[in-house]
Amino acid sequence: MMQAIKMNRIFVTMDLQTDINWIVAELKQVKDPHLIEAFKQLLIYRKANRSEKEFDQAFERATADKAAGRVIPHHQVRTKYDKWL
Repeated sequence: MMQAIKMNRIFVTMDLQTDINWIVAELKQVKDPHLIEAFKQLLIYRKANRSEKEFDQAFERATADKAAGRVIPHHQVRTKYDKWL
């Protein structure tokens, strides 16, 4: 089973690299400034959405913390600090 997973990752990586090479070759031939701008905006949008990935990772960590009992419910925190609010 593990061997099959490793093999699938190799094929995905190879396919991905093939796709990247094809895209690069095609982009080198593009002369339309509007199309170049569209690609540019796609790449900018991709970078802007990295925060969503970071949010997902933080959510996973928070879920693990909750499952491990490393969190305090809001109402307990609120009662503890009511005297300072």
